[in-house]
Amino acid sequence: MKTCAVEFVQLVTYRFEVTAESEEEAEEAAWDFWETVPVAEEYRYYHDADDRYVDSVTLKGDK
Repeated sequence: MKTCAVEFVQLVTYRFEVTAESEEEAEEAAWDFWETVPVAEEYRYYHDADDRYVDSVTLKGDK
């Protein structure tokens, strides 16, 4: 058996709400909010996943 490094890419949709005066401010508020969400908490906002594919497979040297 060979060991391979795999890069798996998946487009994920997250949903949450922000309060703002305009769509432009809402977009900025969304970025500000998302930057504060710890990776371990992202599952709380998970909605759906699409476009899954293996981007690369690289054979690693055996030791």
